[in-house]
Amino acid sequence: MRMSSAIGLPAIILVVLAAELLSLGGVLEYRRPLLAAEPWRLWTGHFVHLSLVHAMLNAVALLLLDRLFAERLRASEFWLLLGAGPVLISLLLWVALPELEWYRGLSGTLHAIYFAGCVVWLKGSRDRARWLPLAALIGGLVKVLLEQPWDASFPFREWLGPVVPQAHLAGAVIGTAAGLVLASRRASRRPDPGAG
Repeated sequence: MRMSSAIGLPAIILVVLAAELLSLGGVLEYRRPLLAAEPWRLWTGHFVHLSLVHAMLNAVALLLLDRLFAERLRASEFWLLLGAGPVLISLLLWVALPELEWYRGLSGTLHAIYFAGCVVWLKGSRDRARWLPLAALIGGLVKVLLEQPWDASFPFREWLGPVVPQAHLAGAVIGTAAGLVLASRRASRRPDPGAG
């Protein structure tokens, strides 16, 4: 296990669970009318949830994504996605969904990590080994597209309570873009086999 994951992820998970247990959602959630005066909400809104079950499920998903992409995303890349992804998703929601008044949850960021990991995995695979990351990427895309209300209605009610699937789509877009940037940076750093 990566050292940053062994120490950092449990700390993040403790913060997520503590925020829920201490009922800090109202103070930290993405709340559109308050963003100019309280810009931290662009980031903190992704680390508070609607219920303890919601927080626990997202915490488990974060651990699973760290393990799934441990060999594909460097620790610094994983933490960059976890740190910058929430702000970028919030900004995309702010621009694309002006009617969205509030948002809580890590799931948009989880989608960003998933899609970035799949793109890096796909770009780093060769020949027949490409089918699995391609299938994972297509499966994620189908999931995100099927859950969209396509009429800008939210929150969408599921068994977890109100869900904003547009945040999943925003995470997928940002994660895909991040994955392409990360993969291209890696390709540019590889030595040219014809040089020498």
